[in-house]
Amino acid sequence: MKKKLIAGILTAALAVTATLGLGMSSMAAEPAQGGNITIAATADPMNINPLYVVDQTSFDMMQALYAPFFEIVKGEMYYENGLCESVTANEDFTEVTMKLKDNLKWHDGEPITAEDVVFTMNTVVDPDQNVPYQAYGFVDGEAVKTEAIDDLTVLITLPTSSAGFLGGLSQIYCIPQHIYEGVENIGESELNNDPIGSGPYRFKEYRPGESFIVERFDEYFGSTPYLDTITFKIVKDSNTANASLASGDINARLISSEDYDIVNATGKVNIVSYDSGRVNVMGFNQNNEAMQDVRVRQAIAYALNKEELVSFAYLSDEFADPAYSILTPDTMYYDDSLTQYNNDPAKAQQLLAEAGYSNLSLTLLYTSTNKTMESEAIYIQSKLAEVGITVELYPLDESTYKNKTKDKTATDYDLMLSFYTLGAEPSLYGDILKSDSASNYGNVNDAELDALWEKGNSIPNGEERESVYKEIQQTVNDNMYIYPIAYSKGFYAVDKAYGGFEDVILQTIYYDYSKAYKIQ
Repeated sequence: MKKKLIAGILTAALAVTATLGLGMSSMAAEPAQGGNITIAATADPMNINPLYVVDQTSFDMMQALYAPFFEIVKGEMYYENGLCESVTANEDFTEVTMKLKDNLKWHDGEPITAEDVVFTMNTVVDPDQNVPYQAYGFVDGEAVKTEAIDDLTVLITLPTSSAGFLGGLSQIYCIPQHIYEGVENIGESELNNDPIGSGPYRFKEYRPGESFIVERFDEYFGSTPYLDTITFKIVKDSNTANASLASGDINARLISSEDYDIVNATGKVNIVSYDSGRVNVMGFNQNNEAMQDVRVRQAIAYALNKEELVSFAYLSDEFADPAYSILTPDTMYYDDSLTQYNNDPAKAQQLLAEAGYSNLSLTLLYTSTNKTMESEAIYIQSKLAEVGITVELYPLDESTYKNKTKDKTATDYDLMLSFYTLGAEPSLYGDILKSDSASNYGNVNDAELDALWEKGNSIPNGEERESVYKEIQQTVNDNMYIYPIAYSKGFYAVDKAYGGFEDVILQTIYYDYSKAYKIQ
């Protein structure tokens, strides 16, 4: 069948506006070759193997070590920092051909070939390997088939047409066959403690509780990275991180809206502002009986004033917009016409009475080091008290919080604050709500909704696919499976001695660290 470039298939609706301008130069001064930058991390990495990264901290670090196959930036296929030279599909989107760049190397000097891609994709779909991103290797419940055509060419055959497959494929990072072949449980392997990657920097040293250090890989396929090393310094407290940024002990960090004025006032940093693509939400733990009742979940939503909540937690509407869908406005088929459960305490009390609950006591879980979450929690506690719901706050440090939310049997919290960033392809949002998904932290179990996710992923772009994703948004909203709070802006504060971060931030949470440099 006739082949055509995938970029031609992607529509303008896939546009991602996260970066301040892809390709824009930040070189107000000449970049130096060499040096180190210290970037703050809020926790230790949980797992640096890219097939098993499920937390933001590990993902940020992992991107220095591993190259993606490709990115989708502003609706276009972006190959500069990827292993692929091109990705093409057949006319009915049942075959995808990936062509690797020449002379790719792993950090140990071994060549990266099509066999590594086949091994990676086979690992993704292997049920015994328990890859969190396994769904990205399946279409309509059936695994894709991957084969090497030659050393640099891979053919992926889909069981049925899937316009959403590319979005998932862009989330998968290749792992080396010669390192992991024959390993029964890759996710738990000690080999992950000494990672062999493909990105601009290679692993140097990890000191738990202190730092994770990477060094320049001179045989990187892209532009030679400027910096000799990047140190990810683990600083769990945001006040300490702000002070370290002001003193020069750290040189860059993501900051919240509450930190913005404090950090900016030092005069020592430039702040790169971008559309984070993040959805801040409150989830309902359906392991607990009260949270299984849709009337209770709706009552909680009605008790809150979303605009007031966003203003309270984010300080200004310049830092966030109220969210009413699980999708972002930049996601294909986003629906802005959903019912808004908002600021109706009488309705909340009526629903609680119908459900047979009075003097309800709930526990709200969140990350103690996240100032925005803390503000959200305080506001929610206050507003729910007005309708007769007592809320006990349950702050945990980030690592403990992550382990708690991964526990599918946990019952010691009812509500949880979290966020996700999933991009412009709507099928990816199934990660947070499919019954069998590891990231379904609310333990939602809805067979009809699962079927809708499968259907949306298996049909081509067009009116039918749009109707499926609008039905998904309506179903989630009607059942109040997740309470969307805000679409928040992102802020990266960088010491004025460093540059390139307008180009480091490709989109949302996707970074190309090879672009960072120290100013001469």
